[in-house]
Amino acid sequence: MPGQRSRSPLRRVAVHAAVVAGLLVLFAVARLSSGAADGADIGAGLVGLPLLALGFPWTLLLFVDPARLYDLPTALWYLVTLGPAVLNVALHALLVRRRPARG
Repeated sequence: MPGQRSRSPLRRVAVHAAVVAGLLVLFAVARLSSGAADGADIGAGLVGLPLLALGFPWTLLLFVDPARLYDLPTALWYLVTLGPAVLNVALHALLVRRRPARG
Protein backbone atom coordinates (compact mmCIF):
# COMPACT_ATOMS: atom_id res chain seq x y z
CA MET A 1 0.00 0.00 0.00
CA PRO A 2 1.29 3.46 -0.74
CA GLY A 3 2.40 5.43 2.27
CA GLN A 4 3.03 2.34 4.35
CA ARG A 5 6.52 1.83 5.62
CA SER A 6 7.87 -1.41 4.23
CA ARG A 7 9.18 -3.87 6.76
CA SER A 8 12.24 -5.90 6.07
CA PRO A 9 11.78 -9.66 5.96
CA LEU A 10 14.22 -10.10 8.85
CA ARG A 11 12.12 -7.78 10.97
CA ARG A 12 9.05 -9.89 10.24
CA VAL A 13 10.92 -13.01 11.33
CA ALA A 14 12.01 -11.23 14.51
CA VAL A 15 8.42 -10.21 15.28
CA HIS A 16 7.21 -13.74 14.54
CA ALA A 17 9.87 -15.18 16.85
CA ALA A 18 9.08 -12.64 19.58
CA VAL A 19 5.37 -13.45 19.49
CA VAL A 20 6.00 -17.19 19.71
CA ALA A 21 8.62 -16.77 22.45
CA GLY A 22 6.33 -14.48 24.44
CA LEU A 23 3.44 -16.91 24.20
CA LEU A 24 5.70 -19.80 25.21
CA VAL A 25 6.81 -17.87 28.30
CA LEU A 26 3.20 -17.01 29.16
CA PHE A 27 2.24 -20.65 28.68
CA ALA A 28 5.05 -21.81 30.97
CA VAL A 29 4.12 -19.26 33.64
CA ALA A 30 0.43 -20.19 33.45
CA ARG A 31 1.24 -23.89 33.56
CA LEU A 32 3.69 -23.63 36.46
CA SER A 33 1.50 -21.32 38.53
CA SER A 34 -1.49 -23.63 38.22
CA GLY A 35 -2.07 -25.70 41.33
CA ALA A 36 -4.50 -28.15 39.80
CA ALA A 37 -2.72 -31.37 38.86
CA ASP A 38 -5.75 -33.19 37.48
CA GLY A 39 -8.09 -30.28 36.83
CA ALA A 40 -8.48 -28.12 33.77
CA ASP A 41 -5.80 -25.47 33.37
CA ILE A 42 -7.81 -22.70 31.74
CA GLY A 43 -5.00 -20.11 31.74
CA ALA A 44 -2.54 -22.36 29.94
CA GLY A 45 -5.30 -23.45 27.59
CA LEU A 46 -6.10 -19.89 26.59
CA VAL A 47 -2.44 -19.14 25.92
CA GLY A 48 -2.00 -22.47 24.15
CA LEU A 49 -4.68 -21.79 21.54
CA PRO A 50 -2.73 -19.06 19.72
CA LEU A 51 0.37 -21.25 19.91
CA LEU A 52 -1.55 -24.03 18.19
CA ALA A 53 -2.72 -21.56 15.55
CA LEU A 54 0.86 -20.36 15.01
CA GLY A 55 1.81 -24.00 14.45
CA PHE A 56 -0.50 -24.54 11.47
CA PRO A 57 -0.51 -26.66 9.34
CA TRP A 58 1.37 -29.08 11.59
CA THR A 59 -1.18 -28.79 14.42
CA LEU A 60 -4.29 -29.31 12.29
CA LEU A 61 -4.63 -32.92 13.47
CA LEU A 62 -4.76 -31.68 17.07
CA PHE A 63 -7.85 -29.62 16.28
CA VAL A 64 -9.50 -32.49 14.39
CA ASP A 65 -8.85 -35.25 16.95
CA PRO A 66 -7.26 -34.03 20.22
CA ALA A 67 -8.07 -37.33 21.97
CA ARG A 68 -5.09 -38.96 20.23
CA LEU A 69 -2.78 -37.02 22.55
CA TYR A 70 -4.28 -38.09 25.86
CA ASP A 71 -1.96 -41.06 26.33
CA LEU A 72 1.29 -39.34 25.36
CA PRO A 73 4.00 -38.77 27.98
CA THR A 74 4.13 -35.17 29.19
CA ALA A 75 7.37 -34.17 27.42
CA LEU A 76 6.17 -35.61 24.11
CA TRP A 77 2.80 -33.86 24.53
CA TYR A 78 4.55 -30.50 24.92
CA LEU A 79 6.74 -31.23 21.90
CA VAL A 80 3.78 -32.19 19.71
CA THR A 81 1.56 -29.28 20.76
CA LEU A 82 4.04 -26.41 21.17
CA GLY A 83 6.87 -27.48 18.88
CA PRO A 84 5.14 -26.69 15.58
CA ALA A 85 4.98 -22.97 16.41
CA VAL A 86 8.75 -22.97 16.93
CA LEU A 87 9.19 -25.05 13.77
CA ASN A 88 7.26 -22.44 11.78
CA VAL A 89 9.54 -19.67 13.07
CA ALA A 90 12.56 -21.69 11.95
CA LEU A 91 11.00 -22.36 8.53
CA HIS A 92 10.10 -18.67 8.21
CA ALA A 93 13.70 -17.68 8.94
CA LEU A 94 15.01 -20.28 6.49
CA LEU A 95 12.72 -19.08 3.71
CA VAL A 96 13.69 -15.45 4.28
CA ARG A 97 17.36 -16.33 4.24
CA ARG A 98 17.11 -18.34 1.01
CA ARG A 99 14.88 -15.83 -0.78
CA PRO A 100 16.75 -13.50 -3.14
CA ALA A 101 16.61 -9.80 -2.30
CA ARG A 102 14.24 -7.70 -4.37
CA GLY A 103 15.96 -5.26 -6.59
